Amino acid sequence: DKFIGRGVSYCATCDAHFCKGKDVGVIAYGKEAEEDAKFLSETCQTVKYFPLYDFDPETFDGIENIEIINDKPLGFIGEKKADKIVCGSGEYDAFSTFIIRDSIAADKLVPGLKTDGAHVTVDLQMKTNINGLFACGDIAGKPYQYIKAAGQGNVAALSAVSYLANQNKGE
Repeated sequence: DKFIGRGVSYCATCDAHFCKGKDVGVIAYGKEAEEDAKFLSETCQTVKYFPLYDFDPETFDGIENIEIINDKPLGFIGEKKADKIVCGSGEYDAFSTFIIRDSIAADKLVPGLKTDGAHVTVDLQMKTNINGLFACGDIAGKPYQYIKAAGQGNVAALSAVSYLANQNKGE
């Protein structure tokens, strides 16, 4: 928590531009992180990839600047920001580290919620299939971009206000 936004990120597509030409780390909890590592390899000098799942080492064949590190990250070290990834058998320098992991499925958080894969199904007003429940941003589907989330958040907020106003009128 101490280093979130200060050398630790959960979104490669959001923050890769801050790391152009730098050495970064990817702590990968699942296969989805492979695409993030490939994306980062196009911008960053090197990508230290820490697979914490059943990983196929041939995944990055031909990508010279991705280094696979089979060591378990335990934490971070840094003064004002996370500068090193601390592992069981050593420390690794990283300008920034991306933690890529799955989250709890939305339909497990809200029983009966309609999903399409890992994403909540919404209409253009960000309404879900549950009356009075709205969803927006990453949970509503790709692309995972803050500008999309902000726009959808605005629509969801206006839809929620309208819903609540109609509830007060007895509709």
